[in-house]
Amino acid sequence: MPQLIPFDPKRHKPIELPGGRRATEYLASEGSPEGKAWNIPQIWFDSETGDPKFLQGDRAWDAAKSYEDSTGLKFPRFETLGAAVEAAKSRSKAGGSSKQSLAIKPKTKTLLNLKEK
Repeated sequence: MPQLIPFDPKRHKPIELPGGRRATEYLASEGSPEGKAWNIPQIWFDSETGDPKFLQGDRAWDAAKSYEDSTGLKFPRFETLGAAVEAAKSRSKAGGSSKQSLAIKPKTKTLLNLKEK
């Protein structure tokens, strides 16, 4: 199990922010490992204690890559940074991670087994 994990609505509660607001995630839109764009969390939770940690820049990027590599789950990918930013804004307006974790199981392509007759 990874040491740091993103918000999971089944395990975590929204964290208190300055000014009394609460958050389930704070996203960064960054260049993805494939050279396009992805949205990654900046609020992470210690998997043992549940304590939240705020990571920025390379630390958030490295945590996201490590999480993907160790779990097989994927953070959302986009063709452009602008598309990632718009998706992050839309997700925030819809409640962030309060209903579904950001990282999901990637879709697999099913190959058809066509037999010649």
